[in-house]
Amino acid sequence: MNQSGPSILVAACGNVMASDDAFGPLVARELRLRAPAGIEVADLDIRPAALLDFLPGKDSLILVDAVNAPGQQTGELLDIDWFSPDRPNLINDDTMSTHGLSLAMQLDLAKQLELLPQRVRLIAVCIDPVRVGEAASEYLPKAVLDAVDLVIKHTTLWSTQTPEQQHA
Repeated sequence: MNQSGPSILVAACGNVMASDDAFGPLVARELRLRAPAGIEVADLDIRPAALLDFLPGKDSLILVDAVNAPGQQTGELLDIDWFSPDRPNLINDDTMSTHGLSLAMQLDLAKQLELLPQRVRLIAVCIDPVRVGEAASEYLPKAVLDAVDLVIKHTTLWSTQTPEQQHA
């Protein structure tokens, strides 16, 4: 923890032109209006490789994205520690992805480069990849607001704790 508190990054990924994949950018937009002071919000758009540029010096990271997670309900909001063995498997279909390299691949690279924060959380909405390109689903507006509330809850808690305290 630095002198002014932990350095927290919220990194959102997605494509506002691709229906439910707009989840990440929509959360980032809303967070910029409501996030506590000192929280950096980065809208990576469809460029998750840009994540590496934002990681140096960060204690904590919250990833916000739409995901394809087999076994999870479409529209379900995930809120899970990235390192948890309970994190569902996420599918990165290079033929469907609007991102190219996945966020998971970026986190693996960040770990190899020793840039990965000690605390990484995923807040994601489960989407049906078949729907990409269609109108946004009815669940999306509520999922965006619920995700913003979760980000604020975590970042507020983390502002008073070190990553070690959070994992204890």
